[in-house]
Amino acid sequence: MRHAFDAVLDRFAAADPGTLRLRQAIRTAVSVVLAIAVLALLGLPITTIMLGTIVAMMSAMSVNDKTVRGRAGTFLLLPVSAGVSITAGALLEPWPLVGDGVFLVIIFVAVYLRRYAPRGFAVGMVAFMTFFFSLFIRATVTQLPTLLLAIVVALGCSALSHFVLVPRRPRLSLRRIVVAFRARLGQLVDAAAHLVEDPDDRRHEQVRKRVTRLHECALMIETELVELVEPAQFDQWQQDVVDIELTGERLALAARRLVAGAELTPELRAGLVAELHELRLLAGRDPRPALVYEDDMSISRLSEIGRQLDAIDNPPHVTRLRRAIRELAVSITTARAELESDMLAAVTQEQPGRHRRPDEAASAPSSTPPEARSGLRLTTRQAIQAVIGAGLAILGGELVSTQRWYWAVITAFLVFANTTSRGDILIRGFRRTVGTLLGILAGMVAATLVSGQSTLILILIIGCVSLGVYVVQVSYGLMTFFMTMMLALLYSLIGTFTPEVLVLRLEETIIGALGGGIAAVLVLPTKTRAIIKEDVAAVLQALRRFIQDAVGLLRDADSVDLIDQSREIDKKLAELRKAAEPMTHAISPYRNQRSELRHVLAILASAAYYARTLAANAEPALLTADPRLPRTSGRIAENLSRLIGVVGGDDGMPERKVVAGDALSTHVRPRHLAEGGVEPEDAVGRRIMAGFDHLDELVVALARPLGLGDDTETEPAEEVDTVTSRLLGQVRDGSGAPVVDAALTLVDGKGRQVGKSAPADDGRYRIEVPESGTYLLIASGPGRHPSADLVTVGAGPLTRDIVLDEERDAWR
Repeated sequence: MRHAFDAVLDRFAAADPGTLRLRQAIRTAVSVVLAIAVLALLGLPITTIMLGTIVAMMSAMSVNDKTVRGRAGTFLLLPVSAGVSITAGALLEPWPLVGDGVFLVIIFVAVYLRRYAPRGFAVGMVAFMTFFFSLFIRATVTQLPTLLLAIVVALGCSALSHFVLVPRRPRLSLRRIVVAFRARLGQLVDAAAHLVEDPDDRRHEQVRKRVTRLHECALMIETELVELVEPAQFDQWQQDVVDIELTGERLALAARRLVAGAELTPELRAGLVAELHELRLLAGRDPRPALVYEDDMSISRLSEIGRQLDAIDNPPHVTRLRRAIRELAVSITTARAELESDMLAAVTQEQPGRHRRPDEAASAPSSTPPEARSGLRLTTRQAIQAVIGAGLAILGGELVSTQRWYWAVITAFLVFANTTSRGDILIRGFRRTVGTLLGILAGMVAATLVSGQSTLILILIIGCVSLGVYVVQVSYGLMTFFMTMMLALLYSLIGTFTPEVLVLRLEETIIGALGGGIAAVLVLPTKTRAIIKEDVAAVLQALRRFIQDAVGLLRDADSVDLIDQSREIDKKLAELRKAAEPMTHAISPYRNQRSELRHVLAILASAAYYARTLAANAEPALLTADPRLPRTSGRIAENLSRLIGVVGGDDGMPERKVVAGDALSTHVRPRHLAEGGVEPEDAVGRRIMAGFDHLDELVVALARPLGLGDDTETEPAEEVDTVTSRLLGQVRDGSGAPVVDAALTLVDGKGRQVGKSAPADDGRYRIEVPESGTYLLIASGPGRHPSADLVTVGAGPLTRDIVLDEERDAWR
């Protein structure tokens, strides 16, 4: 029972790192309950209480300044914006056409203010929602004093919730994020154990998702730490977080490659699963000092299982997985005392930006939305689009209902929130429509079941508000579902609920979504492809800077923070994924480009991983004496410059080809001959060289999908001790998706195996060939027809992609 309860807590902690979304939902619910209670005690009418509820809810959701002073300043501005809006709505009630015009002005100002986020977003959102609600309750001048009182009371209740009842506690949030990090690490190890025990496609995908979630949580820890601790302490703990994250990723990669290789004996498979289960207990354990002895026991049990496995013949892939298990166990135990036991003593309550030095403040990433490279700012462009979309929504909404047309306007307004392109806006409109439809169905059922029970209805309304706020960062459609359900209950509370009203709400929502979509597509459109190209260029530029600075650190001991730079690559990649979502969504009309874009994202994700690996292992002046590093890094940087030029960067029109060359690591020892042990003194250097080689290959692999075609030059080889050829490529299925569970074997003319490989997460493989010649390349995978091709490998790298069809598709 205790283990089941702990498993539930782990899942909850992993789903909401730091319980940030839960605290936001609680803060909003407390604000709403306080506002309702105080306004009810004052004897105000139900419509006035409804206005106060909406103001309390929106202020609790939208005030997100990082500092206490910033949040206090925003709260002081909210009475002004809400007061102006409600006054305008009440004064213009007799002149609806003028009121419509003022509503469009408020929409323009509200969207325009988002450039000053987060304060501008909060001020604009509260102003819009207050005017919108004045239409909903048909506010008049005689009601104005009580409405203004309701706004002040509601904002006071929200401020009380923010600063006193449910305040933001950085120390507590950080501790909970660390708990979530442990939970996600444990889930990753657990998923790897299940994959090794019984491999299938679903478990492959589960491991991949667990890696992504672990990476997200690591970034959250660093985001909190950067605001709380001194620079020296931050650098130490950041290194610990990165070490654990990378060893976790290596464990996942080793597990996936293991199951793609040869069959394991039952005894060997059972031993590996036992090691992983013990590692799972170690990874997810509470680090309190009283439980330290349990860590020692876990290490002892891992050692005992290891001795049993040592007595069995271990293939190379098994050796790699066991090495990853040991590395992760060591990373966990060595980092635990620093990262978890000592953290709370050093963390201060709130001292923002202490990690940033004064000269870095100007270059720190901004929280405001990205702007266009030229022409109108994004916020100005969207403000114009929102006004036109809202105007179309007013016209269409009044054709359907002269009483409820404002539901179309709120949809047209909200589809422009937190969007950057027309595709993003269309997807948001679609999600709002679907969420509204499902919310109407659920709301009808709920309102019918609890009709006449005011207390129960009020509880359900507060519950819907809390759930909507809790999921808003995860699913916009789900948030719309709960808010629509809340609306049905609200109509039931004031005695105006009918199914026809909710159906009308759906019709108005569809009209608003269409109005916003038309404005986004036809009026000053921001093309999704253009945004994607800009974000791809930003990722490549960050990667180029990282390569150049890494060489400076490794050769000349330059003072650079490579981990920070690798995290910048991660952030740029996250922005790219968000921008690409409209083109990878299930309803996207660009289905023919979906596979290619996912291919690019997979390559860039692999590049970001190897950048993190380099950053974690690089040491000042480690490779000072290696003359090949500048040549390799220069080639990578030049290739990146050419790719940046192709996707629209600042480097002008490049040559229409990239350059491939010899690998650094192959000058030391071919990979397929180095599956066993590695000399300890060379381990770090080999890992760094392998990282550069992977980045080199990935950059070359970007040429075709980014428009450079297949024309690749080969850099003249250097005179080195051992010249090794390379066989490169990607394994894909019939639809172009990468295949990661394949096994590749290279056989010479005498039938001897000379090399083997397993694809990475993006399907790419590499086989080091000891000498030039003709070989047989054999590829196979579970449930797929094998392939066998003759390849002639020369002195330079040879690219050969492989397609493995599923058995059921092989006849096509």
